[in-house]
Amino acid sequence: MARFYEREDELENELNRGALWAITYGDMMSYLMIFFMILFAFYSSKNVASQFSMQSLEDTFGKDTETTSMLFSKHGIQQIAQVEISANKININFSEPILFAPASDVLREQSKPHLKRLAKVFNDLPNPIQIEGHTDARPLGRGSRFKSNWELSAARAFSVLKFMVEQGVAPEKLSAVGYGEFKPIKSNETPQGRSANRRIEINIIRHEI
Repeated sequence: MARFYEREDELENELNRGALWAITYGDMMSYLMIFFMILFAFYSSKNVASQFSMQSLEDTFGKDTETTSMLFSKHGIQQIAQVEISANKININFSEPILFAPASDVLREQSKPHLKRLAKVFNDLPNPIQIEGHTDARPLGRGSRFKSNWELSAARAFSVLKFMVEQGVAPEKLSAVGYGEFKPIKSNETPQGRSANRRIEINIIRHEI
């Protein structure tokens, strides 16, 4: 039984290490993410006509139809984060290894350039931004300074919020919440599922028109 858990831990460590290579794709992925956010704000803000124009988007990203199609495809930015666009929000999902070491609420240094790019975009958006922390269902080790997964998830969400404020994002449009293990997106019965559940989600909320 002990060997089984060792193998399981080894697999989760491999999943964590495998996620880190995605950071090297940050520059290209950031441009795609910026496009989605600007486009989202374009359609959602009441006064957006005075702030953005489709001509400016075309000037930035080109008029080629294939390029436009690629920019609209959310699969292109899944190298660093998963992005889903719905009628009421943009959801950006960062897996744990991209932002944090296991059981830590301290941002990895290599994650900060990507968060800085996001902060620059957030500075230009009027939309509310919600930051969510999530964990898997396994209890924290005895050496952890957090008493529960709930505390860890809340601390991680606040770390991202604090970093955004330090980059100049207006505090009044930011909020942070920790859900612990209580909003899983995968089963907690497998290493892959637990890895997916350890995440930070950033939601850009659409204004009502």
